[in-house]
Amino acid sequence: MNSVPKVVDNANSDDYHSFWTGLWDNKNTPWDKGDVSPALRELISEKKWQLPSGRGLVPGCGCGYDAMFLASPSLHMTGADISPIAVETANKLRDEKQIPSSFVEFRKLDFFNFDVPEGKYQVAYDYTFFCALHPSMRAKWGERYGEIISSGGHLIALMFPLDKLPENRDVGPPFLLSEEDYHKVLDDNFELIHIDPKCKTHSDRVGLEVITVWRRK
Repeated sequence: MNSVPKVVDNANSDDYHSFWTGLWDNKNTPWDKGDVSPALRELISEKKWQLPSGRGLVPGCGCGYDAMFLASPSLHMTGADISPIAVETANKLRDEKQIPSSFVEFRKLDFFNFDVPEGKYQVAYDYTFFCALHPSMRAKWGERYGEIISSGGHLIALMFPLDKLPENRDVGPPFLLSEEDYHKVLDDNFELIHIDPKCKTHSDRVGLEVITVWRRK
């Protein structure tokens, strides 16, 4: 995400929407690695993490690699993005891969304002989404996950970009973060049940990513 134009504050919802849709419109998506995140693949395929069945959500899904990876006959995934181009691209890629729409769908949705299905979600995956939000929006992010994930559900959060230095934390995206930033906004509703600071990662993100799993209380 290093070449994404910097903004001091994208906390305003209109600015937030126009900023991200503008990047997709201009094909400026340097965060797109073209494949499933290595840490997620390791967690599910190698470490055999057992996810609840039901519904799953990936906000800020982009091209949809992670949502398609998590989809299965027992876990219907929804990839959500505010960019119509991202949603169109993800749907096209799903069809090219011949993945049934009954397994995964992609929709233009605002994470903070959409109708949650009855029964809520049992799984969510968050990566390059938390860090895309201005720090002033983080409490709302945590509250929203508490609203949309059912009791016992799992939130997989791949923390990125981790940095212990306090400088420039309000300039981004991506906005620098720490494990404590997640605890501050999730601990009221979630329990941290898995953390792997040695997870597999992209070569240019070594030391900047830690995968975690949080269970809804």
